[in-house]
Amino acid sequence: MQNSFGLNIASATIALLGFTFLSINLAFNSLLFKNCQSTLSPDLCIYLGGLVSLMLIPTLLELSITISVSAMWCKANGCSSREAISLPFNSVEL
Repeated sequence: MQNSFGLNIASATIALLGFTFLSINLAFNSLLFKNCQSTLSPDLCIYLGGLVSLMLIPTLLELSITISVSAMWCKANGCSSREAISLPFNSVEL
């Protein structure tokens, strides 16, 4: 259970970084996407801007899901308490 919580926190951190980078990319390159004259296709730069915009949606969805799951895990398992968690020892006698 602790590993699952740790991976949820790592996933939320990576999703936050991805959302930040995609937002900065879209903000700084939006004029570049609009004024771009591609040699391959004139609409290629518009499509690239659209792809960056569409990548923001699943990144934001991932961020909200991982934060929600982590918050529910903390609420269910007493994340604020600093008690040591000990699991019962299972021994198999032959």
